[in-house]
Amino acid sequence: MSSGLRSRALAILLIIAGVGATLGGLYGQIFLTDDEGHHDGREFSFALDAGIGTDELVVTPAGDNEVVAEVLRAGQAIGLGEVHDGLAHYFVVARDLTSYEHVVASDPGPATLVAPAGDVRVIAQVSPSSGNDFVELGADVAVDGAPGAEQNITDDDEWTNGELTVRRDFLDFVLSQPWNGDPLYEGPALLTLFRADDLSFVHAHAEVVDPTRFSFATNLPGLGDYLAALEFEQDGEIVTALFRFTF
Repeated sequence: MSSGLRSRALAILLIIAGVGATLGGLYGQIFLTDDEGHHDGREFSFALDAGIGTDELVVTPAGDNEVVAEVLRAGQAIGLGEVHDGLAHYFVVARDLTSYEHVVASDPGPATLVAPAGDVRVIAQVSPSSGNDFVELGADVAVDGAPGAEQNITDDDEWTNGELTVRRDFLDFVLSQPWNGDPLYEGPALLTLFRADDLSFVHAHAEVVDPTRFSFATNLPGLGDYLAALEFEQDGEIVTALFRFTF
């Protein structure tokens, strides 16, 4: 091979290596791994299924702006253990990422959830008292009624509510004042994400790396448009900071 050809080949290899390094860095951030395991090492789930084995999330319309949700086993009610300070967690998100609700049920059985009119996805998190020890299931439902009230959702990297501002730094969130709340849902803060394409669901618990910064490590389903809800306690009240962004 001539010296000119060798030089061009080397240049091509360097370009490929550079692109690979860039993509490797990007995907090393996008597909993060929780080193401590997901719920004590349980298999990670994006809650895309309505059923796992005989466990099934059933969501039915119940009049204007209401749905009833319950996890059943072979069509029957099941006993539930505590998970994240409740017996069941339900997350309700509009398919167009314009609304988010998180309901913690303290009683077993069906839960009545408020939902905006339109196409909605409901995610259930439960810990059955037998069988699967932790279940995350998702189901779609069409809701009748009125549009939901407009929520404080930012389309950039800063969310503000009164004197409190939260800045998103990838999957870190920086508060404008030191965090002073109690733990919420078994951690300093809870981060819930939905991807627009398929409404893949992800949640993670924060690590406080300094008094104003929550840091999260979790798996993500891939690139796309996301709605993220950061929930934490501040000044004795629960704050829900909502962000829309694209990875």
